[in-house]
Amino acid sequence: MMEALESQGMDYTMGTPFQVLGYAASGGSFDWALQEKPGIYSYCYELRPRFISQGHFILHPDYIVPTGEEVLRSLLVLSQNI
Repeated sequence: MMEALESQGMDYTMGTPFQVLGYAASGGSFDWALQEKPGIYSYCYELRPRFISQGHFILHPDYIVPTGEEVLRSLLVLSQNI
């Protein structure tokens, strides 16, 4: 999945929200899934831009399609391996 996610040349980091972002991102569906079904695979994507200084959750229009393609490719890999 990581290889597919990085197919457009963007580097992503895998880890918990706190490990990757440096702050707790509690209350997401991934938290519910892990509590209800311990050991289940649960994913949370934090997409471009990578750093707060680059606009944080405000994505420049030029990156919308490449970001969508990255996520789609990674989800296709996931679905093929389930």
